[in-house]
Amino acid sequence: MTALIGKKFENGILIMADKRITYRGTNHFSDNEKKIIVLNQNVIFAFAGVKNVIDMVIEELKLFSLNTHSFKEIEAQSQKLFKHSLELFKKSYPGQDYATVYILAGFTEGGMLRVTYYSSDDHFQKSSFLDFFYKTFPNTEMVYLRSYLMNEVDVSRTDINYFIRKFSSAIRQINNEKVSKNAYAIFLSKQGLFEVDIDKNGSIKVEQMKLGT
Repeated sequence: MTALIGKKFENGILIMADKRITYRGTNHFSDNEKKIIVLNQNVIFAFAGVKNVIDMVIEELKLFSLNTHSFKEIEAQSQKLFKHSLELFKKSYPGQDYATVYILAGFTEGGMLRVTYYSSDDHFQKSSFLDFFYKTFPNTEMVYLRSYLMNEVDVSRTDINYFIRKFSSAIRQINNEKVSKNAYAIFLSKQGLFEVDIDKNGSIKVEQMKLGT
């Protein structure tokens, strides 16, 4: 399951999520899952919900994205691929929960920032534009997360480090066994891609990413 938080800035986008995945049908979990994925140097992807739905086609979307600079083409291809993967999942696992969302964020060909949200509720066929957003699975944690972000975070600030600290603190304070205290984020800007790891004690490590390494 997942806690996912993000914010669009004048010159970039920060998206953060916890790092826990629970293996379907078991009580086993891993705390090393990166739920924000680089598609190319201008576009990143984040998800929350059923990992199986994402895993079926994410490599195909990554390959497609490496061969185009068009954000709109990547959006259209993502809708096509994830609609298909959701249909396969529902057929393979009838009656099981399939609630999943994903976010595409990046720079268009004109250099404008765009952040779009898609949901399995409509088979990923409708998009919503976002500036500041948050989502949890299980949904029971949404009330707490919303309260924390509304009361503890000054969204008018522009300091990226401030939001890294606040978002990771919000995630660590979620008291649910399906949400990790460890967090991972990517900041995409015109200066490049930056990878952020935050451990359960709040220690932050930031590194500039180099694609292909």
